[in-house]
Amino acid sequence: MIAIAFSAGCIAGAILLFLSHVAPMFGAGNFLRDMDEPRLFGKFITRREAHVVGAFAHLLISGLAGAAYGALIRMNVIPDFGFLPILGWSVVLSIAMGGIILPLEGHGLFGVKEDVWFPVDLFLTNILWGILFWGMMRLWPGTAY
Repeated sequence: MIAIAFSAGCIAGAILLFLSHVAPMFGAGNFLRDMDEPRLFGKFITRREAHVVGAFAHLLISGLAGAAYGALIRMNVIPDFGFLPILGWSVVLSIAMGGIILPLEGHGLFGVKEDVWFPVDLFLTNILWGILFWGMMRLWPGTAY
């Protein structure tokens, strides 16, 4: 159950990663420039390396969020892979992402906010992750409710 949920979380994260790379082709065209020097464990890295590390971190966090949800089901904390419990989990993820994970890199709800829409974007992205995760879990036999 946990491995299945990890896989579904990674797939949902990969879909969001793809959409984030395709969206600028259809968007308004106002891009935020990242002005800080990319570093990894104190060592300077190129922007391309930072992009790859960021994509990997996004997929890993998405997978771990799915695995944590699967673990909570195994421990009988959450009843099932229903739509509303997953949306509730998405809200919990938004708070965790904005309050813990993103501030580690200097962004998030308590860090630097690039624009006033950051909290809205954070919640909408995690809600979309939840919808995609719910859809992926419904594809697996025995998890559709």
